[in-house]
Amino acid sequence: MNLLVCYYKLNVMKFLKITILFFFLSSNVLASITFKQSSESLNSVTLGIRGINFNPDGTKMYITDSAGTETVIQYLLTKPYDISTATIVSTTPITEAGLPHAIEFKSDGTMMYVMDNQNKRVEQFTLSEAWNSATLSHDNFFAVTNETQIRGLAFKPDGTIMYVIGAQKEIIYQYPLTTPWDVSSADDETRVLSPDLTSDENDPRNIQFNSDGTIMYIGGSGGDEINKYTLSSAYDVSTAELSDTYSVSSKSGRMRGFVVVDNGSKIFITDDIDSDPENIIHEYGVNCSETITCSDPKNDKVVVGIAESQVELSKRAIKHVTLPVIHRMGWLRRHNQKDNLTNQNIKFNFSNEMMASVANVIKVSNKKITNSNKKNNDWFYWSEGQISIGEIDGSISSSAKEIDTQGITIGADKKISENKIFGYAIQLGKDNVDLDSSNALLNTHNYSLSLYGTLMDNEKTSSEGLIGVNVLDTEHIRIKNSNKLTAQKSGNQIFGSINLTKRLKKNRFNYNPNLKIDLGYTEFESYREKSTLSNDDSDALIFDRHEIITGLANIGMIIDNTFQFKNSTIKHNGRLDYIADFSPSSELKFSYVTDQSTDHNYVLGNVATHNYRIGYGFDFSTPTGWSIIVNYEKESTNGSGHSDDLYFAAGYVPNSKTEYALNLQGSDTITAGINIVKNIKNFDFKIDLENNLFDANNNKNAKIFLSKIF
Repeated sequence: MNLLVCYYKLNVMKFLKITILFFFLSSNVLASITFKQSSESLNSVTLGIRGINFNPDGTKMYITDSAGTETVIQYLLTKPYDISTATIVSTTPITEAGLPHAIEFKSDGTMMYVMDNQNKRVEQFTLSEAWNSATLSHDNFFAVTNETQIRGLAFKPDGTIMYVIGAQKEIIYQYPLTTPWDVSSADDETRVLSPDLTSDENDPRNIQFNSDGTIMYIGGSGGDEINKYTLSSAYDVSTAELSDTYSVSSKSGRMRGFVVVDNGSKIFITDDIDSDPENIIHEYGVNCSETITCSDPKNDKVVVGIAESQVELSKRAIKHVTLPVIHRMGWLRRHNQKDNLTNQNIKFNFSNEMMASVANVIKVSNKKITNSNKKNNDWFYWSEGQISIGEIDGSISSSAKEIDTQGITIGADKKISENKIFGYAIQLGKDNVDLDSSNALLNTHNYSLSLYGTLMDNEKTSSEGLIGVNVLDTEHIRIKNSNKLTAQKSGNQIFGSINLTKRLKKNRFNYNPNLKIDLGYTEFESYREKSTLSNDDSDALIFDRHEIITGLANIGMIIDNTFQFKNSTIKHNGRLDYIADFSPSSELKFSYVTDQSTDHNYVLGNVATHNYRIGYGFDFSTPTGWSIIVNYEKESTNGSGHSDDLYFAAGYVPNSKTEYALNLQGSDTITAGINIVKNIKNFDFKIDLENNLFDANNNKNAKIFLSKIF
């Protein structure tokens, strides 16, 4: 048998990064950000829209009204960060704040802060219900000196520093808080001042930071633009240097406030246009190439979990393909003296092209064994099903995973000589991974072909080898900001396994120390996520081609013995293995669809180098020819997860009186049946039982035939 394995490697062209800078005498560098949508007019609710903010998951929005009503308005968003889905939940007076502007919250949502432009104060409120502004009560305040037009407000994430910006002096005031999140503890004596921002923005409206405090943004109505600053020392405004300016003047006529949310991918701007007194919210999307704060996908646990899943899948695929074959060769060792080494009897008749091609490879003979003088060219047929359920714990950088694997392996082998057996196996399998409570799903179908052989040097020593190829087809689903991103990816795998076993007998037990080495090379082709929402690929990623090398060493012991139960034979075994994973690290590159020039590289190291497996199995054979083979194995990784694997086979070895066979036939509709032929008093009784596997009504058919040859 000749195997031809073709790998098609796409040469991915790398684009040169070209940045063109336009310099103007009257302005800074202008970069574009993408306008997404504007809210409907808010005139029915507010006459003087100012500050804006969201809760962390984007399901609540808050705005302040300064046109004589002094209120904070809370909205419910049925779709996170989608202002078109906003409905009013509450309108709450904040009489303590005259002309309220910027609005901020404590990180846990139990405190709210509003910039009081009229009284030149930062007002502090306690929320009896987190993130519900309707439950506010005034708590404290801080009076800002040396500034007559205070507008913007921000806090360091731990609440130890407060930032205030005004439109009189166009500088940022950085106040240490001796008590975190308590504005009354602001230390005016040790405040830090930013450089003069007048030349950048003469009417600042708010201040924002990225997640690590190395980037700061100032937006204002002086030019209806957002200015980006880099901070050489995190959260220290004295080190701020202007790096970019982003214009929003095409939509915003008079910026009143802004907020950067969702890991920097979205900007929302409040606007009350003088010429047309409407109160509007504008949404902008930020492309990574025009970074204000582009979210690094390496910081997304789900993205990292997907990358890790590709590596884990490559190892799991080798495991679930090789172990059934190893189980088969172990069964052959234990039953080497038998004439008929078939442990199943299956007939196939598929009209589906792929399944038919598989069936054509395995042509199971139903002829009865009439004597013990078997020829070396007789093939023996076998099959094994498998079910595996596992969990992998989450980490600081990666999400948790739940794994469900199923498969069936069908094989055929024959004796080349008394101590040599050669065979091949085909496996059809399914591997499903659920990441981070279904925020991502990876559903994989695999199709493998492997060749194997065993050499029994004597009754005590055997050597086994296997080589095969595997095709992996994966459906990829990821949920990000209520956006469903999908992709199809394919992978090719070549693998090999060597297993050395020694058989030592003591009393009634056989001790089988073994050494198993698994090697594999897996290649996943590059693929691109696509949004199920029209024209919204802001969160979509392109995953580059991923090459994975797998190396596993298994050292273990299998103990088995045989005993008779009435007229049946039970061969049971237990195992204990240590598995060392010496696979080298691999690198996966990905980029945003909206910024294909910026690569994000993630190195996937070997997390679980030490693994342990325990197992129990048995062969149960009856005098009538029925056999049941079951193996249960539990594999645990060192502190990071486990899997429970069940391998099973059931079949019938035909004899001179009775013949059983399992039938699988059909195309989209698969029919399973059992054929029983039994000779009684020279009469042949035949019973056909049929069951449609996909019939919801679970209808079954039975036929009985009686015949005799005279």
